[in-house]
Amino acid sequence: MSSGVSLVAITIIASNLLRIVSTIILTRVLSPADFGVAGLTGAILNILLMISDVGFGVYIIRHARGDDPHLLDIIWTVRLARGLALTLLLAACAGPLAQMLDKPALQVAIAVTALHFLIDGCSSLAPFTTIRQERLLMLSLLDIASAISQTVAGIALALLLHSYWAIILAGLVGTALKSLLSYLLFPGAGRRLAYDRQEVRDLWHFGRTIASAHTIQVLLSNVDKIALSRIFPLSLFGLYSLASNLSGAASGFTTLYPNRILLPAFARALRDEPANLAQIYYASRRKLTLLYMVAMGGFISMGPAVVDLLYDPRYQAAATYLQLLALAPAIAMNNYAAREILIVVGRVQALLYANLVRLGWLLSAGSAGFLLFGPIGLVAAVGGIELPVQCYCWYELRRAGLLRIREEALIIAALLFGILLGLMGNALYFTLKAS
Repeated sequence: MSSGVSLVAITIIASNLLRIVSTIILTRVLSPADFGVAGLTGAILNILLMISDVGFGVYIIRHARGDDPHLLDIIWTVRLARGLALTLLLAACAGPLAQMLDKPALQVAIAVTALHFLIDGCSSLAPFTTIRQERLLMLSLLDIASAISQTVAGIALALLLHSYWAIILAGLVGTALKSLLSYLLFPGAGRRLAYDRQEVRDLWHFGRTIASAHTIQVLLSNVDKIALSRIFPLSLFGLYSLASNLSGAASGFTTLYPNRILLPAFARALRDEPANLAQIYYASRRKLTLLYMVAMGGFISMGPAVVDLLYDPRYQAAATYLQLLALAPAIAMNNYAAREILIVVGRVQALLYANLVRLGWLLSAGSAGFLLFGPIGLVAAVGGIELPVQCYCWYELRRAGLLRIREEALIIAALLFGILLGLMGNALYFTLKAS
């Protein structure tokens, strides 16, 4: 278990480093408007992908016959058909979508990005069976190789094309290489067309719940991008996309650490020491959580220095967006830990309610923020989306007899201390730069 988590953590760190290196170079070659196009097409892809996701990977991992070649052939066929259907659908709707977003010039770009679905649909199911068998080394190599190829291709194409096509085509290169390597790196990864009505029905019966949950999730994670892409000119939306990308660098850790480390630890504590569950809930994560909160507080305050250090001066205005958006992954660490302990004690419905709280906040606070302060008000609402969820988690923890106010206050204090340190660091950076 620990080696698997280490491999995933290494993959996340490597991917984030490559992403940062890529944006450092690309911001010196491409314009903010180019990043705006890439951010918009990426949001459209993500929306369609999540809404149509019926949990192929989860189905394979948990199925009693998840290693059965015939079952895998059927799932691969359904997945390929979905990829082809989504490609044709997005290509056909590219024109109306571009008009709806008031960006008619992007019709061709949206249509070309639709190829992601077909290329991904052609890929092997080996990454899912590898997770099922708990052999993660080759899967980590696959992810890193894909990220490297996309980074290299993006930089090379940017130097050649000097347009948003560099980012779009590099994404296709990365997806194509990942699809190819999913066969070359894993023995027995080849699949063939197959169909069984009952198996497909079972897959849909399992996956429709996941698709419904993802529909809510996609609203939460992309409604801001779709709304702002229509409100903002592409140059300004590019700054927002860049800030969103950078603030999200910590998101992999905030989901991986609670799910892969805390969840099994909490489950074991419930079995072995149920009377000490509240103590274990806080003690098992106290040190890492406090360090994370201090680091994220510093990151929030030092947003202007980070943007100035990493990117071209044309992108300095992204610092404000970064500071607002980085609050969400900071608070999310504590909320995701609460989610795992609530699952362990049987309050699974808290997952749905937490998403509904997020959705309600985004609709109410986002609308009010936009009406009162314009687009920056909507951005602030997106950054604060985890705050009401934190209150809801406290409520559920209290109902479960797990809430410790002193521990929660210590976590908040760590974030505030990090913000204070960041303010000092930010001032010092610009003082030294000016001298």
